[in-house]
Amino acid sequence: MKQLSYIYRFFNKIKWWLLIIPLLISSIVILCTRHLNLEYSVETTIYTGVVSSYGLDPEQPTTQNWNILNNTIENIINIITSKETLKDVALRLYIQDMIHGDPEKDNIYIKASNYRELLSITPNEVLKLIDKTSEEKTLENILAYEKSDRRNFIYGLLNWKHPHYSYEALSKISVKKLGNSDMLQITYTANDPGIAYNTLIILNQSYEKKYQDIQFGTTNNVITYLEKELAKVSSELKNGEDSLTNYNIENRVINYDEQTKQVAAYDKDIQLIYQDALLRYSSSKALIAHLESKIAENLASIKNNSEFVTKLNTISQLRSKIAEIEPFYKDTLISPANQRQINRYKADLKTAEGNLHVIMKTLSNQKYTKDGYPTSNFVSQWLDEVLKNEKASAELAVLERRRSELDQEYLHFSPIGSTIKRKERSIDFLERSYLSILSSLNTARLRLKSLEMNSASLKVLSEPIFPLLSKPTKRKAIVLGSYVSSFIFILGLFLLKELFDRRLLDKMRAEHITLGKVLGVFPEEGILGKRIFRKSYEETCILLLGNNLLNYFGSEKPSIINFFSISPGVQKTYIANALSDYWKSIGLSVKNIDWNKDFPNSPKSYLLANKLSDINIDVINKDVVIVEYPSIKENPTPKNLLQTANFNLVLLDAKKVWGESDQSIFDEITKLSKDVPIMILLTNVSHTVVENITGLKPLKKKLEANN
Repeated sequence: MKQLSYIYRFFNKIKWWLLIIPLLISSIVILCTRHLNLEYSVETTIYTGVVSSYGLDPEQPTTQNWNILNNTIENIINIITSKETLKDVALRLYIQDMIHGDPEKDNIYIKASNYRELLSITPNEVLKLIDKTSEEKTLENILAYEKSDRRNFIYGLLNWKHPHYSYEALSKISVKKLGNSDMLQITYTANDPGIAYNTLIILNQSYEKKYQDIQFGTTNNVITYLEKELAKVSSELKNGEDSLTNYNIENRVINYDEQTKQVAAYDKDIQLIYQDALLRYSSSKALIAHLESKIAENLASIKNNSEFVTKLNTISQLRSKIAEIEPFYKDTLISPANQRQINRYKADLKTAEGNLHVIMKTLSNQKYTKDGYPTSNFVSQWLDEVLKNEKASAELAVLERRRSELDQEYLHFSPIGSTIKRKERSIDFLERSYLSILSSLNTARLRLKSLEMNSASLKVLSEPIFPLLSKPTKRKAIVLGSYVSSFIFILGLFLLKELFDRRLLDKMRAEHITLGKVLGVFPEEGILGKRIFRKSYEETCILLLGNNLLNYFGSEKPSIINFFSISPGVQKTYIANALSDYWKSIGLSVKNIDWNKDFPNSPKSYLLANKLSDINIDVINKDVVIVEYPSIKENPTPKNLLQTANFNLVLLDAKKVWGESDQSIFDEITKLSKDVPIMILLTNVSHTVVENITGLKPLKKKLEANN
């Protein structure tokens, strides 16, 4: 309860400070914020399509990787808030405001007051760059004018603290993801509705272009490179194929492998036919020589016969012609014309052979050989062998030519094969390179199409809306905050003052600081209206003090009350006399002893005295003796007189700061008093404290007494 009472008194003491100062500060804040800038908030919502969209990229996994998706959304947010995007927005916004602003009235682009301020800070050299017919042309002029120089207006506009066009102002653009959805909400607040609205309009155009440039830039570069490489390889492949074709035409090659296979097969057939013809030729030649030995007599006439020789040559020529065609063609491969030619040759051959046999019969005049065999048989047999020999000879001649031609074919095809293989290897490499580049190009194009589909899904769902009403201002919060802050400041200030204040202002503080007990209080003089109640306060305090001291009187007379003070100026004499008057008024015999008048001149006598009678002070037949001592800080304290008293009362000034030396002196007096009660009387106490101790105010007491 004491703590609650103390808290109450503390707040009661500073109530006017807590009431007036915060109200005064709040009033000043109200006046200062009457022209507070209004803020207009604009928002837009965009659909990214990162999570729910699909692409055509064959390398893109079908399962969703949330880390990649979140990273993609973060990339979009970073693109929106990047410095490059903000620069583009700031310049376009500045150009738009310079072109469409009106110094006389507000419009949907900029307020007139802001436009006038913008015109005032824009130098003439920049005003000349503004082309009111084209924003793009103006942007080109501004970009050409800008350079990294603190004296450059455009560079400074972006990096100064301009409320609309600086990086710092545009960095207040808020981008946040709406839950786990694909949508982003962009919010911007400015003191100009037109600027807030157009900032987001321009931003929606700028970040989409930046996003597409970043997304498509690399892929488009890859596609361009692959297209160039594909065209290059395609040209090389075409040149290689044309070179191979021309080479085949020049060397009469249709199918090298088949042609060489046919040449090898043809060579094999020639060898077989050649061996067969050679065998027949040798066989017939040997048999002819044998038969000629049998018909030697007729042989000369036969060989010298011109008709025989002519027919034999005819037969030989026909055999040669037939040998040129017939042995090297199968029935399924020979053409009808060649077949007819062979049939004609064979018919002519048959006729010639028949004629030759007729001639031979005519020329055979010797009927028998020397061995007795018929000559006609030998001649006929000889003729047959001659014909066979001629046939074999003709075939050998043809085969020799064929072999010579085959040798030329081998010489022709041998270098062609390696050249064709080399060209085919080059073409094969180019084909594989072409197909690889074509596959990469198709993949890149699919990737581009996938990016286009994803970028196409980056749409504005909620367009910015021109704000007609401003946001609720923070004026109330500012005023309330100023009131609360000032209230807390005043309270804290007085609380700190209270915590560090070492004055003994009231009973609780005195007991807490000195660690002693307070018996009573005595009022201060007071100010203004309080002075008229001073007498009443004093009487009440003396009454309570006297009644409390009566409880400490002993059975033996007199009861000695010692008045001490640590420092002078505590009204010891005045209080002692007032207390003496009160006790006398109730019939007690009281004697006041003043150290200035009644103590001996030599301090030794009373310092060593055991009781008052030792210093020649007569206290016989007195009920109460009030002994007033000098201030302890300046004079020694008589220990024996302290211990022989009934009560030791220490008077302390409540308005003076309690120091360490004061505490040491008080502790020493308390120690010297031993069993004698020692308590404190606070003097110069405020009337409020007195009222808290004595109860009702004097005026109220008088009113109650009158009633």
